[in-house]
Amino acid sequence: MASFNYKAKDALGDTKTGVIEAPSRNSATSQLRERGWTVVGVESANLTAANQPKALIRFGVKSVHVETSLQQLSLMLRSGMTLLSSLQSLITQATSTAMAETWLEVSQRVQSGHPLSDAMSTKRCFPDFVVRLVGVGENTGNLEAVLTRASTTMREKRTAREEFWSATIYPILILLLSIFVTAYMVIYLIPKLEVYLQSLGKQMPVMTQNLMDGSAWLRDNIASIAIIVLAIGVFCTIVYSSKDGRKFIDFALLKTPIFGRLLRLSETASFARTLSMMLRSGITLTDALGTSKNLVRNRHLAGIVENARERIIQGSNLIEALDEKNGFTPMLRQMVSVGQQAGELETVLSEVAQLHDSQAKIIIKRLNSMFTPAVTFVIGGVVGYVYVAFFVALFAAGA
Repeated sequence: MASFNYKAKDALGDTKTGVIEAPSRNSATSQLRERGWTVVGVESANLTAANQPKALIRFGVKSVHVETSLQQLSLMLRSGMTLLSSLQSLITQATSTAMAETWLEVSQRVQSGHPLSDAMSTKRCFPDFVVRLVGVGENTGNLEAVLTRASTTMREKRTAREEFWSATIYPILILLLSIFVTAYMVIYLIPKLEVYLQSLGKQMPVMTQNLMDGSAWLRDNIASIAIIVLAIGVFCTIVYSSKDGRKFIDFALLKTPIFGRLLRLSETASFARTLSMMLRSGITLTDALGTSKNLVRNRHLAGIVENARERIIQGSNLIEALDEKNGFTPMLRQMVSVGQQAGELETVLSEVAQLHDSQAKIIIKRLNSMFTPAVTFVIGGVVGYVYVAFFVALFAAGA
């Protein structure tokens, strides 16, 4: 028996789509006509691995590929294609082997009778909120719009994340460069200068002697310093891998002066954007909070979301549920209050996300404008001190 996608109209003129099992295409058409339907189209739904694009090297599924696939699926369903036909097109049009294999497995589960949301839930590349949205779209008959909304949300989250890292990569490179320059001077340059100055047979000035002593101390203890740094890194990794340890570290990060504010803004924007999108799609508040909890990376804030969900189940409103110290930004609670009173919570949450994203970008730009000159000043100070100490010793030797 083979599987065939069909599209037909019943006696009332309503469109019927689905999958039918039959020995041949003609047999499938006959079965549909026996139901009193007018057959619009019947095509094979058998999907095999031969439909997949081939590649010599396989990579994991990227977020951008998932976003594009969801947008394409929404477009094809909106144009009247059946679900299985759309999935087949996604397999053949996939830009990566991993994405093609993912949609192949999803389509096979759909053919066996599983809902699309259930089939997608078995693949880790689809976030929890996307699976939940697809389930809502299937139940409400609004799958096309929901898929578009899910794709848009994924793109916004990815764009915000990429902008954050693109803005911070330059200061990180400058910091690494300063560490490299300092290490080069301490390990290689200063010992060379020390040998030369000692060959002059003169007593070195205090400034020069302090430089030589500091360099010697660092060279003698660099192994111990490296071991201590490595031990601290291993300890923090072990602590962070535990549930309570990660929650404690995430809480401590929120308390840091500048990075903590940046992290709080980023997490608030992500939470508000996801919650707005799910509420707009028809998901209940408690279910939306349950899904949002898994998308909040900071475990301390994720715990606040979980507590908020439990308090709402017990009868509290969202404003009271989110009113916890050291949680999300105060503006979130204030805007939630405004949104609930106006009956436009979804719109207000979306605006909160946009506002917090813009504030985070401003902070990053300010940090860049301050950090680069500061690091340049430090590197210049170190290099300048070495050269001054060297020439002071030369002048002392000449005198």
